[in-house]
Amino acid sequence: MSFTARVFTAFSALLLVRVAGMLLIPLNETTEARYGEMARKMLVSGDWVTLWHKYGVPFWAKPPLYAWLSAASMGLFGADAFAARLPSLLLSVLMCWLVYDAARRRDGKTAGLTAALALASSTGFFVAGGTVMTDPSLVFCTMLVQLAFWHALHDEKNPRLWAWLFFTGCGLGLLSKGPVALVLPGLPVFFWVLIRKEWKALWQKLPWVRGTLLTFIIAAPWYLMAEHRTPGFLKYFIVGENISRFLDPHWKGDLYGFAHAYPYGAIWPIAFGGLFPWSLVALKWARTRLRSEDGWILYLVLWSIASLAFFTFCANIIWPYVLMMQPGFALLFAAYAAREETFVRKYVPLTALVTALLGAAAIFAFRYFPQKLANDQADIIKAWQATGPRPNSHLVFWSNRMEFSAEFYSGGRAFVTDDPRAAELLLTDGTRDCIITYTYNEKTLPRDVRKAFHEVARITNHRGTRILLCQ
Repeated sequence: MSFTARVFTAFSALLLVRVAGMLLIPLNETTEARYGEMARKMLVSGDWVTLWHKYGVPFWAKPPLYAWLSAASMGLFGADAFAARLPSLLLSVLMCWLVYDAARRRDGKTAGLTAALALASSTGFFVAGGTVMTDPSLVFCTMLVQLAFWHALHDEKNPRLWAWLFFTGCGLGLLSKGPVALVLPGLPVFFWVLIRKEWKALWQKLPWVRGTLLTFIIAAPWYLMAEHRTPGFLKYFIVGENISRFLDPHWKGDLYGFAHAYPYGAIWPIAFGGLFPWSLVALKWARTRLRSEDGWILYLVLWSIASLAFFTFCANIIWPYVLMMQPGFALLFAAYAAREETFVRKYVPLTALVTALLGAAAIFAFRYFPQKLANDQADIIKAWQATGPRPNSHLVFWSNRMEFSAEFYSGGRAFVTDDPRAAELLLTDGTRDCIITYTYNEKTLPRDVRKAFHEVARITNHRGTRILLCQ
């Protein structure tokens, strides 16, 4: 079997497993279920400006690009987990094509296939590639900026097109995650220009005045409308989410969760894990020096380490922060691998299958051991739907924390509360209502309410046993 055929087989296995996971694993709390539910709210409300954390409470922590994509997908294919996740998969496929094209231009088709396969099968990228969250769109935008910068300076056929794509990526990046989408690609660009003394090319090859205007035209209207709709957004988002979150390990201003405090430097071992299995393979070339006349290798090294260096002294990090460097690492990996074609042809497709096997094992575990791993409400909502609820009936999820997956899978009908007055209203509304509660919360239900409901189902996940109670 040819190298191309074996790479295609590995890609097919990765894609098959990733699609299977998107279909078979429900949206899990908290991150993915929350982002999926906010996109669903955007679709059903018709409000494409404001993200809603819950009805009446705006979500100021992120811009809307991911939600626009997920909501549009659900509008086309239905409001389910697969449709909500589909844009992340499509963006991931597009990113693989972009690294393939970049590596192919440099070192030929084999290098292009190696780069694309290394990116697709890196554990972190593989997981994010079918998950509802902001990071796939952010990684796409930062990657577009960094590749467009390089091609604007070095492409002989369409440098002006790439120059405009550079500023387009900046504008879309501001809509994906805000100012950090400019900072992260800006670091390797700045240091490459500084080291190579390419200031003249930087100024001449990029239309800074008109390009900056394009970035502003793409991003500014949403920011202005968001502040107009919900005053206070800009202060919270710019100061809180983009400054305090990274500098203050005990930041108390998070309105929607909590700070994820890690020791300084924790981003490096997280990145090592996120690049698995290629982080282990790359150790083979740890002491090998590789140079290029035009600074390509230097650029890839800076791309691979700049975001990690940035987050080294940030006290509040999460694992998706390592994703921004992975396209650069994949291109760097391919540049080294191109010097050892025998090794590449023999081991690269086989190594990529490790990730596919791990993904298949994860799907099996989630499907057959939900009581140990699952953190979603899809199963208990399915039990509620089996009771044939009437359109005017109510479903209360008795909890003191948000249960976004319950809202998502019930189509917005689940009302999450621990207010006794809300529960007692169920006794007088004249409909056949239901309550879902964890067993550890059952005793907090008002006695008269509990007596009026009988148990219909009891299902366990890793957070505990939930009971479905109906009148």
